[in-house]
Amino acid sequence: MKHTLNFTAELVPVAYAEALLALAEELGLARAELFVAARVRPEVLGSPNGRLSFLDFHQLTQAALERCGEPALGLVLGQRLNVSTHGILGYAVLSSANLGKALQFALKYYRVLGLAFELELVEQGEDMQLRAVESFPMGPQSRFAAEGLLTSIHTIARFLLGEELQGVAVGFAYPAPEYAERYAEVFGVAAQFEQPYHWLRLPRHYLQRPMALANPATVQMCEQQCEALLASLDVQDGLLTRVRRLLLARPGDFPDLESAASALYTSGRSLRRHLAQMGTSYQQVLDDVRKRLALQYLTTTHLPLYEIAQLLGFSDPSNFRRAFRKWTGKLPGDYRNEAT
Repeated sequence: MKHTLNFTAELVPVAYAEALLALAEELGLARAELFVAARVRPEVLGSPNGRLSFLDFHQLTQAALERCGEPALGLVLGQRLNVSTHGILGYAVLSSANLGKALQFALKYYRVLGLAFELELVEQGEDMQLRAVESFPMGPQSRFAAEGLLTSIHTIARFLLGEELQGVAVGFAYPAPEYAERYAEVFGVAAQFEQPYHWLRLPRHYLQRPMALANPATVQMCEQQCEALLASLDVQDGLLTRVRRLLLARPGDFPDLESAASALYTSGRSLRRHLAQMGTSYQQVLDDVRKRLALQYLTTTHLPLYEIAQLLGFSDPSNFRRAFRKWTGKLPGDYRNEAT
């Protein structure tokens, strides 16, 4: 049975945990202390497949955030996550013909990195915008994860091109943190906040810049290994992703199972069976999408609760309050007050 986004499945490369631990040590937090605080066994770093679970990595990250005294931990760590940290995908990027090909490869195979984001590359006139949306709500770690992702991508792009990037713009879905000015130190430009999603924009002319270490044979070898990794990790499920995207594209007007199946060119029975094989159901996927949207609306907008309820397809705000309490253990108003 498949379990997409299984928090105990070993999907996160150990290299990310090692980079986090090394940074924490530089900030004065002993590795052993971090393991104890996170209630994670050091042996997880010795996993035979070189990966650890989302849960273990989440707990290590939370312990580091609470104890290292560095609020911008994601920005700092992202600058450490270089090409080699990303393993086989990093080598493919390094060997690509140009930056555009490197980004295309990364977008095709980024799931081998166990990232908790859906990525999309969108043309915008003379620019290209890389968009990142959380695959599931990460709560207090949302900012850390987004900082690490976009900072790492920016750092690698700068390394591959061999120069400081011009014409860059960057935006994040959450409100500006107290250290917002530090984003300009990383990206060379002030970040925009409270955006619909996280994004990084680059001039399109950079995409055609040839790579010094381009090697088609290496890229082909990496592609074969990435395909094998995706199959072994069981993290690529196109239909579930399409269901989520369908729901996210129609907030406030969510289709029922039969309508969703029709929009996805399958039958309701097939969709129900497929989701059951993955250990979930259409209602669970819908609730997950509603929860993600609710958290986003509550933390990034000033919409009144009754409007948020309507956007989530609840005809009665009291039904929204009950559902939100079931999802998070808190009332919407309390969650919003704590987040601001």
